[in-house]
Amino acid sequence: MEKMGFGNVTSTSKTMKIIDTEKKISVLIVEDNLLIQKIHKVMMTKFGTEVQLATNGKEAVDLFLSGASFDLVLTDLEMPIMDGIEATKQLRSMGVTSMIVGVTSRNQDSEIQAFMNAGLNACYVKPLNAEKVTVVLNELKNI
Repeated sequence: MEKMGFGNVTSTSKTMKIIDTEKKISVLIVEDNLLIQKIHKVMMTKFGTEVQLATNGKEAVDLFLSGASFDLVLTDLEMPIMDGIEATKQLRSMGVTSMIVGVTSRNQDSEIQAFMNAGLNACYVKPLNAEKVTVVLNELKNI
């Protein structure tokens, strides 16, 4: 399963255009793998977003508890200390309404569905690419 949550991802030039916005979108990338973290940060920065990093779910929860807020949270499934499922559940139980998108190397329907059931808006298989980011950012702007 490539993705759950939004419509089909296509690669037309029309799809690649992001609706202009006056406010920069703030993104929290929750990822323990430093290479994937860097790839996703570069990708999101190219789309003009403000990016902050966390290396596990507990760091993400702590950021929100300290008063930080983000328009979009991209979270890995498997991380040390607190995984993406538990972090998503905690964020939702805290009343966080940010779009939360899972990004995982897992490709089994049951694992992705369990991740979605935690409160994700969508879930993608790693790594993110321009097409996936375009869909997510356009969906975010339509909320």
